[in-house]
Amino acid sequence: MFRKVIIFMLHACMLSFLIYGCVSRPTIREDTLREEIPATAEIDRRYKSALEEYKRGDLDNAARHYQDFIMQHPRTSLTDDALYFLGDIYFQKGEYSVAAIQFGRLLNYFPSSPHSQEAQWSMANCYYNMGEYKNALKFARQLLTAVEDRPLWRGQLLIFLGDCYAALDDPMAALSWYARARREVPPAVREEVRDKILALLDKDLPPDKYREIEIVYPGTFIAHYAQYRLAQLYFHKGKAEEAEGLLLETMKQAQEEDFYPRLQDLLREIQVGEREETVLGCILPLQGKAKSFGIRALHGIQLAIGAFDPQGEAFRVRLIIWDDQGEPSRAKEGVRVLAERERVNAIIGPLHSQTALAAAEEAEKQRVPLITLSSMRGIAQKGNYIFQNSITNASQVKALVRYAIKELGISTYAILYPKSSYGLTFKGLFQQEVENLGGKVVVAASYADDQMDFRDVIKGMVKYERPQNPKEDPKPIINFKAIFIPDDVNKINLVVPQLAYYDIKGVQLLGNNGWNSLELIRDSGKFVEGAIFVDGFSTDSSLPEVRSFVTDFENTFGFSPTLLEALSFDTTKLILKTLSSRGEVSPEALLSLREYRGVTGFTGFTFDGEGMRTLFLLQVSEGKIRQISAGE
Repeated sequence: MFRKVIIFMLHACMLSFLIYGCVSRPTIREDTLREEIPATAEIDRRYKSALEEYKRGDLDNAARHYQDFIMQHPRTSLTDDALYFLGDIYFQKGEYSVAAIQFGRLLNYFPSSPHSQEAQWSMANCYYNMGEYKNALKFARQLLTAVEDRPLWRGQLLIFLGDCYAALDDPMAALSWYARARREVPPAVREEVRDKILALLDKDLPPDKYREIEIVYPGTFIAHYAQYRLAQLYFHKGKAEEAEGLLLETMKQAQEEDFYPRLQDLLREIQVGEREETVLGCILPLQGKAKSFGIRALHGIQLAIGAFDPQGEAFRVRLIIWDDQGEPSRAKEGVRVLAERERVNAIIGPLHSQTALAAAEEAEKQRVPLITLSSMRGIAQKGNYIFQNSITNASQVKALVRYAIKELGISTYAILYPKSSYGLTFKGLFQQEVENLGGKVVVAASYADDQMDFRDVIKGMVKYERPQNPKEDPKPIINFKAIFIPDDVNKINLVVPQLAYYDIKGVQLLGNNGWNSLELIRDSGKFVEGAIFVDGFSTDSSLPEVRSFVTDFENTFGFSPTLLEALSFDTTKLILKTLSSRGEVSPEALLSLREYRGVTGFTGFTFDGEGMRTLFLLQVSEGKIRQISAGE
């Protein structure tokens, strides 16, 4: 987070200089690749127009006009400015590969540009965000000598180099750069760097690495924390006496460190005696595009094992985390490492379909129970050791349709769905369930994923009667009582107001769990009043187990949990309950447990290994999302 803030500040400073320095007509700079042509009034006008759009935040129009400018004026004294701003636009939009192309063109064709250093820095960040850490290192290293007299930028570069090596799984190199950064950055930044160092040491490094760190950084908090982690490793490997000796020696030197209470806790644990240990593995995406989802799932697991507030279980839980980076091969390797080397009792994850399939294949081979959080249908059928705890599309549709037909008495429906595999799946499931229960889908209409204007789609769903008064607008003839829209909240907030605008009113709005967000209320307001949708979790639930979970989560992390955190929490708690009541975590033990009561309505597994649960039905009422019933 800190690195992103600094990057933003640097970009802001650079852009401020450029924006106010380039408004007046520039002089031609010396560069053999430029054509020394005068900056005519027309060239100046076109450039300023794009710059004003950029300053207003109108990035799409600014990008289009910068592209036109570069094509028509490829070698003027303003072209490198245009390339830099075009690259920054794509960077802000998260299109890092396209941004890198623009910065690369600037560096190749305008090497003497005042933007060259900023472009190199931006290139490094593009490659980092794309996961190409070696290329990111190459560009960042080139800048080090050039920023000797710019301490803020130099300190940020040192941190960045540490981040790259950490991502490349080279902890010693990463630690070296972080240590240099901490010496050079301003005092306000040092704590951020310190946190990065501790996070690096919290990874399960080999014992010899911790010993090397202790030697290289003697007398520092780095050495003290490395000794603490080494003592933990000794203890987990059954070497309690060695762990205690090392810990006592470390505690003499580390009394002023803020992590000193951890040393005290570990010493108490050692002195009480090693309890029976449960080793859990989790395979989650902690880098790449799905990083945020992996971190959310990890929070739920950590809360369940009492990582931040141990509850004194009859057994001690050790969590071993494997980052699959969203790659099936990494997920498969993770199962092998966790099963063979770490001897885990069970594995939680992965999240996504392809990584889950790869992990399931290896888990069945290794004969280790794996509970995936993927919603892909059929993963649990891949073997006896494979289980699945997720909110499936079919279960959502079943609960929603049964409520609409049996409780609300609605028999005629429309479906408005995105023209994608996701939308087609929901459309098919909904239509089948409606027909199975005696209802009828009178119309089904689709829209493109990138569609913004739904006028033609909406008008095509109904017929219009010709008014007697030619001055009046035609009125729609609506032959359905409810409309089902399976999409996420961002698209719902575009679609629903347009339904009302084109007079599709008085029908019951129905949705899947993509609707369950406060953004729905914030952006669509009165248009979604009365809407009903389904989900596996609601922070506003009155159930005592849900209230307790939400309170504990908010007190621990400072924000509210979502469905993903709740699912991973339930999965972990069920494993621990199985161990406590059955004495083992085996497929037979997991299948036999029926008394669990989860915060996501989760109660246990079917004989096919799929999670059994009662879903929540939610309704927008008086501007709030409220639980109205439990589905089946």
